[in-house]
Amino acid sequence: MVNSKNLSVLVVDNGSPYVTDITSCLEKIGQSHIMKKYDEEFLLSNHEKVILSGRQRNKKQINAINSKIIRTCFNNETPLLGICYGAEIIALTFGGSIQKTGYVQGLNRINIEKPLKLLKETYCNVYESHSYVISHLPENFVCVASSSSTKHEIFCHKSKRIFGTQFHPEKSGRCGLDLIRNFVNL
Repeated sequence: MVNSKNLSVLVVDNGSPYVTDITSCLEKIGQSHIMKKYDEEFLLSNHEKVILSGRQRNKKQINAINSKIIRTCFNNETPLLGICYGAEIIALTFGGSIQKTGYVQGLNRINIEKPLKLLKETYCNVYESHSYVISHLPENFVCVASSSSTKHEIFCHKSKRIFGTQFHPEKSGRCGLDLIRNFVNL
C-alpha cells in the first residue's frame, strides 16, 4: 500500500506572475506537485516539501498566512524553499529585516560563497525581479550567495532544511532548474 502522505511538493501561489514557471520546472524534473493559492485550504502534512512563490502585491493576509506556513514547516522539519517574496517572508518571520530598493529586473551573476546542497557551482547567472532585498538575516541563518546588487541572494538555516533565494530560480535556466531539482531531492 502506498502512503498517501508526503508524495508531492506544495507550491504556494502568492500571486507571482512566475508561479507557473515553478510548476513547469517541477514537471520537467518529473516531480509531483500541487499548487494552491495562499488563501486556499490545504494540509501541509500531506506534502513532503513546500515552495513559497513570489508576489506582486503586499497584503497583510499573505504575510500572516505565509508566516504560519513557515513556522509549521520549521516545527515539523518540512523542507522549505522561499523564492523572492518567499525568501523575504522567511527572513521576516524569524526576525530578519528587508529594505526597499530600486526595482531590479534582469539577469545577474551570483557568487556562491559557501558550499550548498542546492547548487554545486561557484557562480550562476540568475533572473532577478524585485524591489525589496533582505538587509539582515535572522539568527541561525547564513548567507551562502551574494551578488553586486544583493547581499543575500541565497541563504539557509544552519540546521533545518529552510532555504531562500532573492532571485527567481524558475526563470534562471539550467542553474535555477538544478537548484529546484536539488531541493526536491533533499
